[in-house]
Amino acid sequence: MADTAQIIALWPGWTSSVGVMQRLQVQVRTQCRRCGALMRADLDELVARYGTHATLIDAQERCRMVACDGATYYLAARRYGGPWRIMLEDAVLCDGLTACPPALMANGRPAPAIIGAVPKRPIKT
Repeated sequence: MADTAQIIALWPGWTSSVGVMQRLQVQVRTQCRRCGALMRADLDELVARYGTHATLIDAQERCRMVACDGATYYLAARRYGGPWRIMLEDAVLCDGLTACPPALMANGRPAPAIIGAVPKRPIKT
């Protein structure tokens, strides 16, 4: 696995840490690999939990949907209505994206656009 500092250097500056993302008001979501749930992530909460210097690149957490034990990954958009970027760099984490279910909003409806193509490529929603 590559050094975290080397990975972050390849990403846009606005993705470098949750503190930077919070200051720039970046839009952040999570998507579950198992159920496909797509949810907003609260940057204030992420800063409180992990600190301002934490990165969301290759970060995962448990899904917050009831009865789902899947893992979520992060997506970020620099501005409202902008293209979404999958926050995965590690090849092992990226491999499973093609087997993920389609993105679903928290109410169970399909997301307006398909999210989950290739990491680091902007995806329009």
